[in-house]
Order: sequence, then C-alpha cells, then structure tokens
Amino acid sequence: MNTTQIRELLQKRKLKATTTRINLLSKMSNYGSAMSHSSIQQKMSPVDRVTLYRTIEALKEKGVIHKAYQDNNEIYYAICDIDCSKQHRCHEHIHFKCTVCETIHCEEVENTIEISLPNYKINKVSINVEGLCETCNKQQY
Repeated sequence: MNTTQIRELLQKRKLKATTTRINLLSKMSNYGSAMSHSSIQQKMSPVDRVTLYRTIEALKEKGVIHKAYQDNNEIYYAICDIDCSKQHRCHEHIHFKCTVCETIHCEEVENTIEISLPNYKINKVSINVEGLCETCNKQQY
C-alpha cells in the first residue's frame, strides 16, 4: 500500500491522515504479515507510547486495523480488508501462526464457520490456528 492509498483509506474512514497514522500503516503494509505490538513500537521509534496507543486504538475503532492474534502477552495487528468499517466488520477468516518462522497471516476460509450456543448471543468469533506456513512446509520436504 503506497502513501496515496493510505491517505485514501484514512479519508474513507473519516480519519485525518496524520504522519503517525501514515507511517504506521506503511510499516504494517510493508511488513507482509500481522505485526506484533513490540515490533510496531520498535519500528515507530521515536513516537511516544501514548501517541502510538491512541493511533492504534483510533485505527481499530474505524476498522482500519484489527487485533489478529495474541500469544505470550504479545498482541499482533493486521490491516483490515477494504470492506471493513466500524459498523461492518469483515473478519470471517482465521489467524494462522507459523510455528517455524512465527509469522501470522489472516487466511480466508472456504466454508463459513457458524457457531451457536443456546441462550447466548455471540458477537464475535476469533479462531487461531498454528502450524507450518506454505513456505516453511515446502522447506520441510
């Protein structure tokens, strides 16, 4: 995603195209997979923690990024699909973590996953899957 595309995405979500937001989304886009909070902090240095926290929260709130995975007190964030918004989240996918290279990817599923619990209203389902990614799996054989 280039700077123009990032600006358009932010404008579509009614967010100001601040330097911090553009920089964060550019780094996430270039990273190639979900990015851990600690990696974001490191790559965004010298941005202070409060500014970074507020930036991440604003982008999550407006459906620009989402929490893709949580493992060992580390949260990973990924850029949302273009159709996501505050009102309509399009996260019918699984979060796959490779146990070798430790990358995390959002992967679409062929079949819709439907879960129901008697007497409960489910608002969100999050599925985390671990195994070997395509690249690491090919290297094994």
